[in-house]
Amino acid sequence: MRLITESRVELIGKPVMEIDGIISFLDEHEYEWPELSKELDSMSSLGDNDGEWITEFAGRMCYQSWPKKGGTIRGRSHDDHIKHLIEVKHGACIEHATFSFAIWGISRSLTHELVRHRIASYSQLSQRYVDSSDVGIVIPPAIMELKEIDVEAYNIWVENCRQAIVVYDKLTEKLTKMYQDIDSGLERRKKARQAARSVLPNATETKIVVTMNARALRHLVELRANPAADVEIRALAVKICRIIQEKAPLFAHGLNITKLDDNTEGVTSDYPRV
Repeated sequence: MRLITESRVELIGKPVMEIDGIISFLDEHEYEWPELSKELDSMSSLGDNDGEWITEFAGRMCYQSWPKKGGTIRGRSHDDHIKHLIEVKHGACIEHATFSFAIWGISRSLTHELVRHRIASYSQLSQRYVDSSDVGIVIPPAIMELKEIDVEAYNIWVENCRQAIVVYDKLTEKLTKMYQDIDSGLERRKKARQAARSVLPNATETKIVVTMNARALRHLVELRANPAADVEIRALAVKICRIIQEKAPLFAHGLNITKLDDNTEGVTSDYPRV
């Protein structure tokens, strides 16, 4: 039985701007976007910052705040434009930028809370189709603390998880035999596993792909990196915040990672509920 103490999360997708479409709109309306034009002089895509430029485009669309060709540049700089949208809580504009994450080394307890964030898309490991006989078990931080003061209680927890997997294996074998009249081996295994999985603990490891827009990500971080949140999902939310701070820093404007009283980390927001 594999015991897991650390979650993993990687950014696997983010927006790509179709520059031809942007230019077509600007040309048809005889607008200029000098700051964007300067960025494009030596490249065909803005790469890491595409989501931020798409967001600025959306914000300017609301007010048609591009200068006419040959006119005077007006409005805020690119960075200040995104920050201003967040500061005045014009959150709809930052919804146009989406980010995809691969997350693993997390418990099904965590994903039961994660999927409550409904402005998102989820693709999670299926316990019906994937064999769980070699599944990992995520140790809750409180159980790790318990190990230091009551190793007997910790061992009871570990053994309970181990026995659950043993029972899972036995049930899977017996249920597969019960369904032996079904011709499809895949269907037999699916029916067996979907029943046998009922004995697995909430600490069972799962893997999931999550896609959220920038506004939903800020909401996730604000709620789940809060001191009142469960410690496991709080740690994940802090990791997601760090990724956004590194990969798309303007969308993390006002999000601050702080040390909490219990020596873990959380996030405070200067502009909550954007």
